[in-house]
Amino acid sequence: MRVVLPNLHIQPPVNTTFLVAGTNGKGTTIALLEDILIKKGLKVGSYTSPHLIDYNERVRINKQPIDDLKLVESFRFIESIRNGIPLTYFEFGTLAAFSILTDLDCDVWLIEVGLGGRLDATNVIDPSVSIITNIDFDHQQWLGNTLDEIAREKGGIIETNTPCVYGDSSIQKSIQEIAYCMDSDLYTLDRDFSLFDNGSDFTWKGKNNHIDSIQIPSHWAAGEFHNLALALMSIEVVDADLLPTSKQLNEILEFFSLAGRFQIIQNTQTWILDVAHNPKAAKNLKKRLDNLQPAMRDFMIFSMMKNKDLNGFIEVFIDVISEWVVCKMNTERSFSSRQLEKKLIDFGIANVTVTSGPREAFDYVSSNALNQDRVLVAGSFGIVGPAIKWIASN
Repeated sequence: MRVVLPNLHIQPPVNTTFLVAGTNGKGTTIALLEDILIKKGLKVGSYTSPHLIDYNERVRINKQPIDDLKLVESFRFIESIRNGIPLTYFEFGTLAAFSILTDLDCDVWLIEVGLGGRLDATNVIDPSVSIITNIDFDHQQWLGNTLDEIAREKGGIIETNTPCVYGDSSIQKSIQEIAYCMDSDLYTLDRDFSLFDNGSDFTWKGKNNHIDSIQIPSHWAAGEFHNLALALMSIEVVDADLLPTSKQLNEILEFFSLAGRFQIIQNTQTWILDVAHNPKAAKNLKKRLDNLQPAMRDFMIFSMMKNKDLNGFIEVFIDVISEWVVCKMNTERSFSSRQLEKKLIDFGIANVTVTSGPREAFDYVSSNALNQDRVLVAGSFGIVGPAIKWIASN
């Protein structure tokens, strides 16, 4: 990346480049930043991963996916300037995204770290603020087997003399050490900023600013609270004038949604789609479900990648799901249907239906669930994306 990058002549915004790492909540944090900064009249370019349906989703201008022509042009350009340097799929796409955001002269860059932080392809830019949503177990084979090891990798996005905003009240020692060594001002949830409940509404309090009378969506859980507090603090750090008013923020939150993150679609039954794929995300998903009116039965269409904590995910929903419907996703990285079935049976779960693939799972549930039932689709982008397409075609 560092060898090829100088050939691009990229120009991230000097004061409004946000680099976002963390275990969970990166996509939601970026989506909140998008909505707020667009409402302030800025041209916002975002680069996120992975995509749900189309690759174009990864590069967005004011929330609109980039068109095919611009994407292909950027790929051709990267191929022409890499001078034989081998690039991975993600490195190639990251350089292409940086090229597009530069060409389209965006006022703001919102960049999501792909994996970890220290060695991630996105970490070649100099951000205005480094954002770490939280630290939890995921991708241990790459990032380490302890929270401190994982935190050290994610803390690798902290830059010299650049503020870092951390979106969890439980902070790892290694994050503090890196921030100290890099002379980075570290802002931590519940110590330097907070979002607290007044009974009928909420107040966000930052370093020198506050926003009152915030109306939080009723089905949010702790993860979304933290993401909102984090997004607002990150904006204050780069330019407090870009903070929304109470009215602006409530207009955003009233209609806030993000594909694949507790996405509720009313079909014959109520479908809830969520890409949660680790235990902490699963717990947050369950809390959000608890905030809704109970359904007669809950079906779970479920699949997961082999490198994920299958046991930790299942444990969260043992007493919640009426029937599990499992399938293998369209990738060799996925658990097989039989592996998923065996794991559920090992937990003492008897009501398991095995299907060959996502479409068969969706068809089965659609035919067997009643109108009063609820259908959850979770475990991976690789099961939620196909669910969105299937629902749209039905």
